[in-house]
Amino acid sequence: MKKALLIASLLAGAGVASVANAQVKNPGVILEAVTSDWTSLDPVACYDLVCGEVLQNTLDNLVFYDGANAGKFVPWLATEVPTKKNGGISPDGKSYTFKLRSGVKFTDGSPLTIQDVEYSIKRMLVASSDDGSVTLLTEALFGDADVVRAGDKPKFSLELINQAVVVKGDAIVFNLAKPFAPFLSILALPYMGIYSKADAIKRGEWDGTAATWKKFNNPKLEDSKFAKSPPLGTGPFMLERYDAGKTLALKRNENFWQEKAKLSRVIFEFVKDETTRIQMLKAGDADFAGVTRAQLGQVAAFDGVKVVDGLPNLGLDFIFMNQKIDGTGTGFLGSGTLDGKGIPADFFSDLNLRKGLAASFDYTSFINEVLLGKAFQNNTVLIKGLLGYEEKGPKYKFDKALAAKYFKQAWGGKVWEQGFTVPVFFNSGNTTRQRVLEILKRGVESINPKFKIEVREIQRSELFKLRSSNKITLSVGNWSADYADPHNFAFPFLASSGSFPTIIGYKNATLDMLIDQAVDETDPAKRVKLYKAIQKIGFDQVVHIPLVQTVGYAVSRDWIKGRVYNPMYAGDYFYFISK
Repeated sequence: MKKALLIASLLAGAGVASVANAQVKNPGVILEAVTSDWTSLDPVACYDLVCGEVLQNTLDNLVFYDGANAGKFVPWLATEVPTKKNGGISPDGKSYTFKLRSGVKFTDGSPLTIQDVEYSIKRMLVASSDDGSVTLLTEALFGDADVVRAGDKPKFSLELINQAVVVKGDAIVFNLAKPFAPFLSILALPYMGIYSKADAIKRGEWDGTAATWKKFNNPKLEDSKFAKSPPLGTGPFMLERYDAGKTLALKRNENFWQEKAKLSRVIFEFVKDETTRIQMLKAGDADFAGVTRAQLGQVAAFDGVKVVDGLPNLGLDFIFMNQKIDGTGTGFLGSGTLDGKGIPADFFSDLNLRKGLAASFDYTSFINEVLLGKAFQNNTVLIKGLLGYEEKGPKYKFDKALAAKYFKQAWGGKVWEQGFTVPVFFNSGNTTRQRVLEILKRGVESINPKFKIEVREIQRSELFKLRSSNKITLSVGNWSADYADPHNFAFPFLASSGSFPTIIGYKNATLDMLIDQAVDETDPAKRVKLYKAIQKIGFDQVVHIPLVQTVGYAVSRDWIKGRVYNPMYAGDYFYFISK
């Protein structure tokens, strides 16, 4: 009841308008029925599209995407996009200089300064949260995609940070360890948004001094002062209200430095049940709604609903397997041994076990039944649209006899003889990921009756928290490109310090060497050869089980105007949208 009253109060006064013989509900207000809740609203910890959508609409970046173009940029808080021609990029490609736009104000009316830009980027590096996107920055600035760590033997340091990010008059200069072509793409990400230094300090975050930086290095997800409220930004919208795990509302920023947004309010409502989301969309109570492809035909037939299909999608769905599970306090390991009632902490470290799982999944059924053919099987970490992708690359096959062969060899035969019981996880409301795990369960349990997989539902925020602390056993994920380069897939999936290997306990020195060589290489032909070697090792080692690359689509009411479909957006950028 409280939630219903909150939504009603946020929509109060919006009314109904008549446009082209159609009754537009709540003009000026967007309500999006989302499938997941929010992990953290702190830029240093947020690294997914759900929280990223909030940051994208409340914070501004130095540069932003040029319409639907994923690789072209326009100046945003900066006065111009730096190039070698205009002097913004040094001749050797290692220094980027940005001059700050004047007259920009934060949502509280205070002026944006170059020190705010400096602080926002430095705080990202100082915090170096295991949950965030900081390695994108450290790789470009320090030539080493790892987190900053304080201590007796620090990994990087505040001194290095101060050398890499320098204020010169009214400009900010980034000094890179070596030329790094995707650098502008990194700065355009919502996690690199700029916010108020004074407000952050007032709320209890890092004070910007050398005396305290170590205290704020690698903070716990729940300790952030921005976990439930984004920093003070300059974006077109600002946070109005947040009921954790339920509803998040943004209102228009009346101090926005450009023309004010057409919308007065954007409301995100977490609706776990897909049927409810669909009914909200049909009735016009929701303007956008998370809908699985299996329901797309039904939704497209609704009067007043618009479906756009065939959108570019630089993403990969995959099964994540933790090779070094921390079973403390969860009960996920059951008995903790191979006796049919549980699993050991290093259960997934056995290559034959991982091969058995890869051969137990019915890829064709998933693509045809769940995704309605709007995807293609892709079992390596390089995707279509990127350098090095092979149309006829290696693929796993659904083969129960082959799976049984691998399972019989796993753990010296103990897996086959004793069996196992393992819980696996999907985030609440994501029925596609639920179906992935149910298909895996069906395949595995049909091979040996001693094999038991328990499919469990968990809120996204809790799933991310458990995953980042190495406690999740197996789950389903999606990786969307941060920038359109194969390095953005090879590194996070396979490098020892990448996003996923760090939380599954996987290290491979050969892969690390090849990935470093590939990102440094400037000859495209040589890069292709290196990436072929990289993806073959990842495939043979079954580090993860990449599943499919899907075709993108978008669903909304047909009264929505101005929506931009950029594959690099975190959700939608509502500044351009009206209804």
